[in-house]
Amino acid sequence: KEWQQEEHREQKMYAGADGDAVPEEFREARNKGLYYLQFSGKTENEMRKKLAEQGFSPASVEDAVLFLKHYRYLDDEDYARRYVEKNDHKKSIRQMKFDLRQKGVSDDLVEMVFEDMEVDESAQILGLLRKKNYDPEEPDPAKRQKIYAFLARKGFSYDAINSAMKSGNRAVSGPKGQDMTGFVGMHRSTRNEGIILDIMHKTV
Repeated sequence: KEWQQEEHREQKMYAGADGDAVPEEFREARNKGLYYLQFSGKTENEMRKKLAEQGFSPASVEDAVLFLKHYRYLDDEDYARRYVEKNDHKKSIRQMKFDLRQKGVSDDLVEMVFEDMEVDESAQILGLLRKKNYDPEEPDPAKRQKIYAFLARKGFSYDAINSAMKSGNRAVSGPKGQDMTGFVGMHRSTRNEGIILDIMHKTV
């Protein structure tokens, strides 16, 4: 009885809208998509690219994607949420948004996910500073600038870096600790924001 139920399930999964069996190429594309998902999650865009690279026709690729979406093997919103949960302790919001868009997740979906999910960038930066053994009282401007550049390459904004560094400094030195705005030798401007974005895009 169990094997009959399984056979019926497979027949239903591989049936077309009219109940007839789908073309062999469509079936192969669907199976190939399921095979890829055994190893890692994929966005719709990533799956389309993988199947196209294998020589499947546009029609069979689209059928496979619709098939995988129907059975919720592909779900860009779920993928984006799991990506944020996995990386929210080590990647900036800007970096994660950039990564998801590169993977083909739509702008609207990316923004919706980040509206729903809280990411504490200050905690992220402080964690990275601890890993780097950052000393808030470091007297060498070059070393302080190096730390700042490291965080900028991670995609953190000027405001987030400056706020977290001042917060870390107060934790060590007390409320009268040094204001970190000056130690990086930079002032907030549109140009600096552009530099940070440029650094990030060159390293991802």
